[in-house]
Amino acid sequence: MLFEPQEKLSLISCETCKSTGFVGFSHCKVCHGMSVGRMVNGTFLYWGTPLNRYHIATRKGRRQLEKFRVIGAVIFGIGFLALFMYSVYTQELILDLVKGSFWESSPNYVALFLWFSIISFSYLVYRGIIHRRPLKEINYKQEQKEPRIEEEQGPGSFEEIRKNIPSKKRLDISEVFTVEAKKVLEEAYNVADRYQSEDVSPAHVFYALIMVPNIASVFLRLGISMSVLQASIAKLFTKRNIPRNPLLSHEVKDIMFRSYEQAYDRKESQVRSTNLLVAAVFESEPLQELLYDLKVDKEKLENVVAWVRIREKLREQYLAIHKAGAHRSKHGIDRAMTAVATPYLNKFSQDITLAAKYGHLGACVARDKEIEEIFRIIEGGRQSIALVGEHGVGKMSIVEGIAQLMVEERVPKRLHDKRLVQLSTSALLSGTTMNGAIERLRRMMHEISKAGNIILFINNIHDLVTVGGETEGLDVSEVLAEFLGPGRFLTITSTTTEGYNKHITNTQLGTVLSRVNIKEMNHNQAIQVLESKVGGVEYKQKVFFSYDAIAASVKFAEKFLHDQQLPESAIDIMAEGASYTKNKKGESHLVTAEDIASIISNKTGIPTTSISEDESDKLLRLEEEMHKRIIGQDEAVILVSNALRRARAEIRSTKRPIANFLFLGPTGVGKTELAKTISSVYFGGEERMIRIDMSEFQDKGSIYRLIGQPGQQGTGLLTESVRQQPFSLILLDEMEKANKDVLNIFLQVFDDGRLTDSVGRVIDFTNAIIIATSNAGTGFVQEKIQEGVKMEDIRQELVRGKLKEYYRPEFLNRFDGIVLFKALEKEEIKKIARLMLKRVEKDLEARGVALRVEDAALEALADAGFDPEFGARPMRRAIQEHVENALADLILQGKLKRRNTVVIGEGINISIE
Repeated sequence: MLFEPQEKLSLISCETCKSTGFVGFSHCKVCHGMSVGRMVNGTFLYWGTPLNRYHIATRKGRRQLEKFRVIGAVIFGIGFLALFMYSVYTQELILDLVKGSFWESSPNYVALFLWFSIISFSYLVYRGIIHRRPLKEINYKQEQKEPRIEEEQGPGSFEEIRKNIPSKKRLDISEVFTVEAKKVLEEAYNVADRYQSEDVSPAHVFYALIMVPNIASVFLRLGISMSVLQASIAKLFTKRNIPRNPLLSHEVKDIMFRSYEQAYDRKESQVRSTNLLVAAVFESEPLQELLYDLKVDKEKLENVVAWVRIREKLREQYLAIHKAGAHRSKHGIDRAMTAVATPYLNKFSQDITLAAKYGHLGACVARDKEIEEIFRIIEGGRQSIALVGEHGVGKMSIVEGIAQLMVEERVPKRLHDKRLVQLSTSALLSGTTMNGAIERLRRMMHEISKAGNIILFINNIHDLVTVGGETEGLDVSEVLAEFLGPGRFLTITSTTTEGYNKHITNTQLGTVLSRVNIKEMNHNQAIQVLESKVGGVEYKQKVFFSYDAIAASVKFAEKFLHDQQLPESAIDIMAEGASYTKNKKGESHLVTAEDIASIISNKTGIPTTSISEDESDKLLRLEEEMHKRIIGQDEAVILVSNALRRARAEIRSTKRPIANFLFLGPTGVGKTELAKTISSVYFGGEERMIRIDMSEFQDKGSIYRLIGQPGQQGTGLLTESVRQQPFSLILLDEMEKANKDVLNIFLQVFDDGRLTDSVGRVIDFTNAIIIATSNAGTGFVQEKIQEGVKMEDIRQELVRGKLKEYYRPEFLNRFDGIVLFKALEKEEIKKIARLMLKRVEKDLEARGVALRVEDAALEALADAGFDPEFGARPMRRAIQEHVENALADLILQGKLKRRNTVVIGEGINISIE
């Protein structure tokens, strides 16, 4: 995704002080230090920290001075404490110190040592408190559910601002910039100053940013060398040889306000260096071009910056949870001490909030909207919620995210000081009958009702309500509905779409559960989930992931693993990629996109790695490779070769099969042989060809043989073959003989590259070539050939008229190419005879016997095996009768010895040399 151009912000800049806030060493009398600003949301935002040589140097000097003070305090504190202890020991004042008479009996200078030490350490404590004092945070309007910066038309000068806008409506945004972010802007000024630039540009800001460890890690994850990046940025600097102070360019002013706007929109507490990075790149076309040359686009930059933010968020969340968790009971009692203990429930459940308190849960990422919807339902007074989504979409992650928010108490009041407890279905059912399990369930429900501080979570509730089958007298769903209906306690459940529709919708339980749909994540959300989990995988396997490897995990999971949902499918690939890299390269190596592609290629057989030089050469010579097995039929060979090259270069629609072809023509002209050749040359072997004889599907009911019997998994001949082998050639032989209703299912396959089987699984056809062969209109074709009509004219006439007797127009329109195979001529039959004899030559070679075929023999075989009506098939019979039978006799008679040469000569006579 390319970067989008941004409009310039309407900023008010002070011309008197050139947006520095100072004239000389005094505050500017016009802007009063506000330097530059804009009016948004009824507030005037301005930048109040001066950026010039003097003030930057002053702040740097103060920081250095503070370091010296702290070092001096440490030295003095330890030194005076040591002197005090030495004096006490040498003057034998230890007993006086213990008895309390030390102050009266000790010399004044000894007490002075102690006081100096106390003062030094007190200063260190004071500086520690000051240093740990939280930074000022962005203040969001309480009534805004979705914070958003909205620009307003405000005063046009600083004079009007001072007159019309009260001080409480003015906000210095520099106060909410982190120390690191401010240092970046100062360093950007210093870089511009060193290079004697006229003004500070986005390139200077970018150069300063890549010196920050967090930002450097962004580009390391992108696989970009720091030295290359620095050298490239330095070329963007303009040197004017102007000794005066550089000024802030309009672009840099925009960057400062854009980064604040970005942090505000994202509900961040402060403006960080990551905000400056995104704002700087979006503001500067030269920086965008530089990154684009390094294969970094908008989406990639945003996702890898999100990675840094996620790490920061996880660290902050960990600290917040531990701080808040210190106030929670370890034994399930609320702070008001009104909750009742639940010993029976504890036997059959796990406390998720307790796990959250000790940091045992993973992060919940990119599910804010779903959690907000759940909280709205809870605030609305509903008691029970059903999270409905397929396996692997992250339902459990959402529940764990709620548990973490409960520990921090950033939840609706109804969830404050509560325990989120997960019922263990396996523990509930183990060692008892169904009636026994129901009694256990009733007892637990009563205990939860009395406790007053329990929120129950039932994972995969459909498993629980169906465990007794239809034979049990009492349905579990009725027992659950009995307790959940009156609203005695809050319950969260999860289930699949199928489980909800089949077992919950039309039951009493369905009336008490509020449904929340949990959809599969999109591409970018899945990437962010992997970014949140990659740290644990890296630590376990002792490897490091590049951003491209994470993006590839999501891309390939989305494209090839249709049995699983994002993000679970991508997480599995990521974990496998770490193990693969560790085993192949060793520890401390980088997992790349190529490593992930190799794993997918090994799992599916689909070529996903970069095109090597050898493969590139092979693709460019596909026609030549195919013609080693196919004689003539140039149009078909060229059409197929072009489709394969487009597929490998990824210049095609990925929502359709690689290609759909209809091969027409009389029998024996090479239609099936070309399909076998494609399978062998491109897909890796003839065994990669899925061959279906369509003559077996002549009645309407035979459709179930293709897609499977209703409710029975793995019974579809077509769907199961493609599910197990998605990278393949599908040959639909003798298509015209199939029932018309059977043909209708291929409309979706040809157009959308997908087909749903009998149990609801979507089968992917987008990595297959589909070739349908047909003898339809053969008589018409032969008649026209005898009349001398050109092949292309015959094909056009066939498609426009004759084929419509067999296929509907919308069916024919789904094919990428309809190829008419021409009848074979005698010269081509001779070449086919030579190809067939090569197989015989290989068989003899295995016995140590050579074979030589003379031209006269080929002529005789062509005469014996040439039949315009049946193509090359008579040639196979001719070779069997005249060559293979004779060779079999010679072998059985023991006349063929190793190092002999079999000669097939004139009249197809066989001799041995």
